[in-house]
Amino acid sequence: MSATSQKNRASRRVLAAAAGLATVAALVAAIPAGADDRGTDRHAPGRTVDVQLLSFNDLHGNLEPPAGSAGSVTEKQADGTTKTIPAGGVEYLATALRTARQGHPYSVTAAGGDMVGASPLLSGLFHDEPAIEALNGLGLDVSAVGNHEFDEGATELGRLQNGGCHPVDGCYEAGKTFEGADFPYLAANVTDEKTGKPVLRPYTVWKKNGVKIGFIGVTLEGTPDIVTANGVKGLEFHDETATVNKYAEELDRQGVRSIVALIHEGGAPASTAYNYDCDSPGAGDGISGPIVDIAKGITPKVDALVTGHTHQAYVCTVPDPAGKPRMVTSASSFGKVYTDTTLTYDRRTKDIVRTSVKSVTSENHVVHRDQARATDMTALIARWNTLAAPVAGRPQGFISADINGRGSTAPRSRSAT
Repeated sequence: MSATSQKNRASRRVLAAAAGLATVAALVAAIPAGADDRGTDRHAPGRTVDVQLLSFNDLHGNLEPPAGSAGSVTEKQADGTTKTIPAGGVEYLATALRTARQGHPYSVTAAGGDMVGASPLLSGLFHDEPAIEALNGLGLDVSAVGNHEFDEGATELGRLQNGGCHPVDGCYEAGKTFEGADFPYLAANVTDEKTGKPVLRPYTVWKKNGVKIGFIGVTLEGTPDIVTANGVKGLEFHDETATVNKYAEELDRQGVRSIVALIHEGGAPASTAYNYDCDSPGAGDGISGPIVDIAKGITPKVDALVTGHTHQAYVCTVPDPAGKPRMVTSASSFGKVYTDTTLTYDRRTKDIVRTSVKSVTSENHVVHRDQARATDMTALIARWNTLAAPVAGRPQGFISADINGRGSTAPRSRSAT
């Protein structure tokens, strides 16, 4: 890797220390919020520019296409019936995202948390290093943390962010050290209980040719209720709405007027179909759950909400406290769906245009398996499968008799006496 490439890669890292929570918080607090600038003003731009926001959530380390019902989505047909479509797998997700970006000079990709954790063997066996490598290859620019990012604790999350060999299992390939995530994980509402500072960066600012969009990332406040005590030891989790509003004000003071909140909390649409219209009969009428009240309380300074956690697919309009339309989206789970959102950026006001005439638009898209596979993802999966083979094929235990399944009428075997 050239010195220039190393410098560019380093500029995208969150410089958090994995040695301890206090050190993590101290270093993150010192990082300039707007350090990620990928372009300069070289053109004579028009008044507005459309920025493409691609998003997904709850990948859970699913690199290979999920099996069974977990690997399909429901599509509502024009006649009211539904159709089941096989979907997912990072080979196809990579192709879908790369195809979607074509013709969009301003494109940013964000995630709503739970990129890792509760993962299949291929990624989970290696503490989700394969998933992070895949996300780097997908071109992910930023992600909120989810509850599962804390499954192995904040120190391990710091390692996934910054790289390094696992403290117990070491490095998995001779001569190779895990390099960590190219994208920043955001954890605005997760603080060190001793210092009160966020354990990771609370927000980042995406920049290109004078366009600036701030991203604030939070996980659900109830994370300690669904993660092991060791996973959240030394951490405090705060209200999602209050935290987003706090950092939206901070970004506004810095002159960042366009803001997207990445929130690992979600809702339940009235239909499981990915293309269900949850704005019928009125805006947001077809969705319920925690995200509704969260969205209603988040400051109008925030222009769109990318959500997750409930593994549902929805594109809904929930008006902000000022009554302006605001998109709230989620893209199912396991890489089966992605959301394509258009944010119209006004260069004069530096804000996203949100009116009844011109507003943010979003649409969910299925990650079909009948498209070409991304060869780099195919190679990544094959490499990690080779490393996993000795463990994956090793018997972990034995049974002394058949185990009858649900509904079986076969007599139960009796233990020898």
